[in-house]
Amino acid sequence: MLCRSTRLGLGLLAFGLYVLSPSALAMAQCPEEFEPKSMAFWALGWGVFAAFFLGGLVLSFLMFRITRVAARGPRWALRIVSIPAMLAMWLLGAGIFLGQFVLAC
Repeated sequence: MLCRSTRLGLGLLAFGLYVLSPSALAMAQCPEEFEPKSMAFWALGWGVFAAFFLGGLVLSFLMFRITRVAARGPRWALRIVSIPAMLAMWLLGAGIFLGQFVLAC
């Protein structure tokens, strides 16, 4: 006999698999009428990804450089806020890359 927490865990696992199953269909191969993507298409995609990655790094770097002359409290507040902004840029670039280049037929 399973305890209540084990049954709950199995139920949540089954629900998660049910919810994620449409994502597996989205990863299926493209129909045959779609031709393979060219090297220029992939170069543009990787370029977009690299631009957002480098943009996030530059954003964080510039925030550290610009706030050198600020008072101690606002300086560290702005520097701490720049880290999630950098991560948001990286996620945005990854989302655009996946949505428009990898998962697009």
